[in-house]
Amino acid sequence: MPVSIYLAIPLMIVLGLVETAVLPHFPLFGSTPQLSFLVALSWGLLFGIEEGAVWAFFAGIFTDLFSITPMGVSSLAFMMGITAVLWLKYALPTSRILLPLLFAALATIITFLVGLTLLRLFGTVTNFQSIAVLPTTILINILTILPIYWLLYMINRIMRPRRVQM
Repeated sequence: MPVSIYLAIPLMIVLGLVETAVLPHFPLFGSTPQLSFLVALSWGLLFGIEEGAVWAFFAGIFTDLFSITPMGVSSLAFMMGITAVLWLKYALPTSRILLPLLFAALATIITFLVGLTLLRLFGTVTNFQSIAVLPTTILINILTILPIYWLLYMINRIMRPRRVQM
């Protein structure tokens, strides 16, 4: 796991900058994908709960750093959402297409609700009217999870090929 931290930090910095500086100029259905969140979820699907939680932590920290959200809210929400759905991974049959789609939707819902609740507790959000953007966010995250997941999967297969046993 220590090696993945050295990869997670610079990647999440770049993704955080792209999410806040570039993607708002190219909205999909009036919203933008949460790239760092989806990369952390994909990484967790490929390498397990511990790796997913570490990547979710850094994704949330850099999301908060580049936004007006109080520090730690996105990190805690990302970690809870990703960890919750990765626990389900062991109870469901393996699928490289359906599981990422299902987990993107579930993790988005959990993360959104946890983040909204934390913002309400901190007094940053006074009402729950922003829940109206949840269906759009789910749709965008579902549309963008597969390219991200498959890109990480292919990079992993190239960097760490399977050993052939005879």
